[in-house]
Amino acid sequence: MLDNHLELEADNGKIADVRGAESGKLEPSSGEEGTEGAAADGRLEADQERMPGLLKSEKDDRGDLARSQVSVGKSASMADDLAGKSKQEPGGQDQFPSVNGVQGGTHGQQVNGDVVPSQPAQPNLSTALGNLVGQLPPEIEHITFGYLPFSQVITRLVQETFNGLTECINDMSEMQMPHQSQVNGATATDPSQVSAQKKLRLLNFAQERRAQFIKILVLSQWSRQSEQISRVIDMKLWLDGKRRLYDDACNWMGELKRILESERTPNPDLKTALEVLSLGKAPGLPDLGYIPPKPLSPQQLLKAIRGINTQLTLRLHLHETIPPAFKDFSVTNGRATFRVPEEFELDLSIADDDPSSQLYFIDFRFTFEPTPAELPPGPFRNEFENRVNELLSREGLAGCYRFLHDLVLSHKLNILRQQAYRLSQENWSEHLKVEAVHRSLVVQYWIARPGGKNWIEIGIRRRKVGRPSFFSEGADEPHIGLRWFRAGKEVHNIPITINVGDLSVEAILKQIISAHTNSIFKETAAKLKEGPLYSKKTLRLKHSRSTTESASSRLSIQLTASQSCTIVQEPVTGRLALMPPSSLNSRAERELNSLASPEKGAASRIAQLRAIAACEEVEQTVRCYGWETVNTIRPHQETLRQYFGNDTLKASFFRKRAWDAQWLVAFTAGMAGDVWWVVELNDRISRPDPIAALGPSIQATYEIPGYGSGAASPRELSFADLSRIERAASGMISQLIDTRQLTQQHVPHKLVQATPNGCTADFPTLYVHFPKSRAQSFQRDPISMQVPWSSQNIKTSFMGVDPSTSSANHLVICQRNAAALRSQSLNFMIGQFIRSHPTSGALAFHLSTLVGQSTIPPTLERLARIQRLIDYLITLHAFKLKAQNLSLDHLEFTYAKDCHATISFKGVEETPQLSLNRANPHLRIQDQLMLLFRSKGLHPVIRFLSLSLPLMRAFAVIEAAHSNDRVIILPRSAEWYQLRYRDPPARFDVTLRRRRGHPRWYIQPLTLAKGEKQDQRIQDQLSGLLKGKGEGWDGVQQGIAASPDGVEALLKKIDDIFLHHVPLPAAEQPAKTSKKQDFKGQKRKAEDDAGVVVLD
Repeated sequence: MLDNHLELEADNGKIADVRGAESGKLEPSSGEEGTEGAAADGRLEADQERMPGLLKSEKDDRGDLARSQVSVGKSASMADDLAGKSKQEPGGQDQFPSVNGVQGGTHGQQVNGDVVPSQPAQPNLSTALGNLVGQLPPEIEHITFGYLPFSQVITRLVQETFNGLTECINDMSEMQMPHQSQVNGATATDPSQVSAQKKLRLLNFAQERRAQFIKILVLSQWSRQSEQISRVIDMKLWLDGKRRLYDDACNWMGELKRILESERTPNPDLKTALEVLSLGKAPGLPDLGYIPPKPLSPQQLLKAIRGINTQLTLRLHLHETIPPAFKDFSVTNGRATFRVPEEFELDLSIADDDPSSQLYFIDFRFTFEPTPAELPPGPFRNEFENRVNELLSREGLAGCYRFLHDLVLSHKLNILRQQAYRLSQENWSEHLKVEAVHRSLVVQYWIARPGGKNWIEIGIRRRKVGRPSFFSEGADEPHIGLRWFRAGKEVHNIPITINVGDLSVEAILKQIISAHTNSIFKETAAKLKEGPLYSKKTLRLKHSRSTTESASSRLSIQLTASQSCTIVQEPVTGRLALMPPSSLNSRAERELNSLASPEKGAASRIAQLRAIAACEEVEQTVRCYGWETVNTIRPHQETLRQYFGNDTLKASFFRKRAWDAQWLVAFTAGMAGDVWWVVELNDRISRPDPIAALGPSIQATYEIPGYGSGAASPRELSFADLSRIERAASGMISQLIDTRQLTQQHVPHKLVQATPNGCTADFPTLYVHFPKSRAQSFQRDPISMQVPWSSQNIKTSFMGVDPSTSSANHLVICQRNAAALRSQSLNFMIGQFIRSHPTSGALAFHLSTLVGQSTIPPTLERLARIQRLIDYLITLHAFKLKAQNLSLDHLEFTYAKDCHATISFKGVEETPQLSLNRANPHLRIQDQLMLLFRSKGLHPVIRFLSLSLPLMRAFAVIEAAHSNDRVIILPRSAEWYQLRYRDPPARFDVTLRRRRGHPRWYIQPLTLAKGEKQDQRIQDQLSGLLKGKGEGWDGVQQGIAASPDGVEALLKKIDDIFLHHVPLPAAEQPAKTSKKQDFKGQKRKAEDDAGVVVLD
């Protein structure tokens, strides 16, 4: 290997020589250029320190790279050289003979370690060159790191020149010229000292810049040969690396020689050895003249041991001052054994009977674990024995105890330090940091947790100020002490005891970490109990403690009625974990582990977790109940605290589909409890897109009493609870809207808490006193407000929510004027729709409205409709008529046999409608009756129906008796009718007139049209009626007057004349009229027929 290495080095040298020769051949084309190149190289070498980026830094970097490459093979090459391996010649002899008896070859010579020289063999160069064929070494690495572009150098020089010129001009401008004087009108122009300084400043700048540009010129010429110079640089750096490699090898060999000096075996003393072997003695060795004692018998040994025991006992009790720590001792087997609990046992004895002589060390044993029971024999035991004997001789038992006590304490600290280092490399790797500071051991745990550092210091605790004598009774002796720093602050009164009899740094860490975990959980539990949820034990909170295992310490927290979580802490990493695993707990776990101080921030995170869990649980239940979750409202924490209280952490908003969009129900969760609220928004939420850009803002909030006023219920939220909450919210919203509207209209009102009598016990009753002027402001129809109750009190009570429509039900009670209608008749006529008190006349009815709408306008409208119905009933009662199918929308009554009339009035603003049945004889004048009903009311209509009923019956009978449209009845108005007969022709006007204060029907014959001629017999019969008189009618000058009851019989007599008329034969008939007259008659007939209205 050495030969190959030498051959490789030789080959590298040849290659370097070849490259150097090639580099030397690259000369300039002319002598002038060569001279300039040489000068440039000299200037370049001189300027290397001023331009480190070009050459000097590259040399250093390439040198470091070469050293790193060479260091790998350095040890192997030097080991081969030190082993003395040499290249053998064909003759079989070694090139280098062996020395000092070391085998170096077959014919090696040995002369007491002297070297036998031999002729070295000449190396075979042809063989070496043959081995190099085809095995050339790799190319020398080309270094380019640190080179700068030539353009960048020029740019920097130009920028530096410009900056220097600017600075030079500024400096020259600051130099003030001296005052110039004039002599005989001529100005002195001699240059002053300042002018000379300016010129000198400018010349220095120009000279300095010229030198820099000359260097740039040199660099530009050098750059033309940069490739060859780069090769030279590479070769130079490679040679420097090899030189450093050889220097390092020499240094290593010298260091190895120095180290092996102590291992050298001295030359044997052959002269003394020969004397001892031949004569059995050495005259040169000294003889001390010792006489060996006689061996003792067992009896003598036992007697001597007993005597030593007696002497030791007397001496220890009478002459020795025993430290308090050595009070526990015993004397047996000729030795006194002193025992220090959990530290050591020391055996001492005496050498003579003199009490003033010293005690001597016999044996020493440790009495704690883990440590060997006895000191192993060897140099340490010898040194230890000598030191103890020295202390016993100089300081006695006190000094011996001090030394041994300090030794044991130091040994214990070393054991704990070794255990700590072992833990940091095994189970607690990357989570434990161990440092030895003087004689103390510092162990930092949970190094990956954020926040302040946590560590313990284990060392020797001493009393420094005013301590008593160390060996006096009750003195504070040095001992293993512990200091605990939590988050950088020392914790006093540590509840930790170190078992110094069985040392275990892991047990100490577990106790410290358990105390730390218990402290975190204790602080967290205390902060959680500041709110009424856990202080009043509404929700469970339990802290399980363990002093040795932090994993057994846990904090169990009940979040809601159905959810709980447990917090534990991993002892090695210090990470907090939430169980059971869930997405919500995982997010809270990450937040807990990101806290710098869990003692201060864990409670708030747990409170936030509880609030989120409560809201999510309520949202799931509410969605199943059919409520909508409003996700558009996301108020900030400041807004939550402003509207829902300072303890509110989370809020969820809900709404029923049937509610007004301006009203919501909110559920808030906090440490003070879970509360339900009624929320009023500023903006309404549209149905298609309930969320605007940022959502509507909150205008006001109202707490629902009885549902979370201070503490959450421990039971789960059920559908029955949601139903009660919906009912309570609906009642609050309705009463809020009513009272607000009444306040705006300045209407007197008050809320009176109702007596607990069922479903209305939770809500107050609203009493409203409506003056007429105030009541009309709520109605669009002022006529409807002219009712007897308009100046009385109205009582409105909330009765609950309709489950099918989610509308609010109210009970309205109105105090009426008893003189308006007798209560018995009213109760009988209204029936199940409206209830009436039998004595006071008060009305009571149920009102259903959408949640979020005021009940005042519907109540007033309902009362107006009731009053209108009452007015109709009073009218019917005055004509002794009975109502049928009575409701607030319509009223049906019968005024004669088969004569029914229906009045429809769906709203106060709508015009009432009057309709008749199909068989009603008044059907022909229904439009006229409707006009009369709208203009004058129901009373004139009913009275006219009674007056016109016989007439309408007579008309119906006449139409039924004639066929082929022989009779036409034309109603001109409700009081004027025209009766026409065609064959034979006749016309009558029937009008209603008043005669002597009584209504009468007047029937007056009319003149026939031109071309029509009446039969003489009919004229004679009609003349008889006009002059006659009958029951209920009598003839007058131009007609017949009949009472309402007699008109039917009169019309029957008139109709009998035409019904039983028999026409004359053709011979007896009058002559026919001309065609012209006939045409006029037909035209007149057509005009009359055009005015006939055919009724269904």
